[in-house]
Amino acid sequence: MADVPYALTLSEVSYPWLMCDSSVLDADWRGSSTQLILSNALDASPQQFATTVRLIATPHFLWIKYDCADADVWSTLSEHDTPLYTEEVVELFIAPGHESPTRYFELQSNPLNAHFDGIIHNPDEHRSTMSLDLSWDPQWFSWTRTDASGWRCVWALPWQIFGRDSGKGVWRANFYRIERVRATGVVETSAWSPTLRVPVDFHIPSRFGVITVC
Repeated sequence: MADVPYALTLSEVSYPWLMCDSSVLDADWRGSSTQLILSNALDASPQQFATTVRLIATPHFLWIKYDCADADVWSTLSEHDTPLYTEEVVELFIAPGHESPTRYFELQSNPLNAHFDGIIHNPDEHRSTMSLDLSWDPQWFSWTRTDASGWRCVWALPWQIFGRDSGKGVWRANFYRIERVRATGVVETSAWSPTLRVPVDFHIPSRFGVITVC
C-alpha cells in the first residue's frame, strides 16, 4: 500500500437519534462523530469556502454529514446520474480493502439532493484507461438544507450497497467537494486526502485515505 498520511479509525456505535429522515440535519453531531476538514486538492492549502465532514459508523450504515460554507449556493441538475460534478457537489470515492483500489464506488449529491452513483474501473490512474459503470443503482439516503451560511447534507449509506454485510474492516476512501463561484468563475476543489495532481484529478486511488472500522 502506498504511503498515505490520511488515516482514521471509526468505532461502530448506535445512536437513537440517527434515523433515516431529515431530523439528522438538526442533530448535534459534534460529540458523536469523527470530524475531517477538507483542503485544497492540489496542494493541501486551506480553502476560502470551508468544508467539514463528520462520520459515524453503525452496524448497518455509514453516516456522513457535509457542512459546506458558501455565499452563493446553486445547482440546476435534479435528475439521477446527470453530471453533478459540473456544478456544486460533494463526493465520496470508496472501496473495501487495504490496497489502492482499481475498482471503487463513486457517490455524489448536490444542493438539490440529486444523486450520482457509479462504479469506477481505474487500472493505472490514467483517464484514457478509466471507465464508469452507471448500471450500479444502489438505494441510499440523503437530506439537504441550504441557508445563509451555505449548505449541508447528510448521507446514510448501507454497507450492503458496497457488497458487505458489515462495515468492519479496512477501507480506502476520499471525500471531495467542488465549489463553483458564479460571480468570479473561481472553482475550488477540496479533498480529505489531497490528490496533488495538476490539473486537479480526484481519480487518484493511491491517494485515498485509510479508514478502519472496528
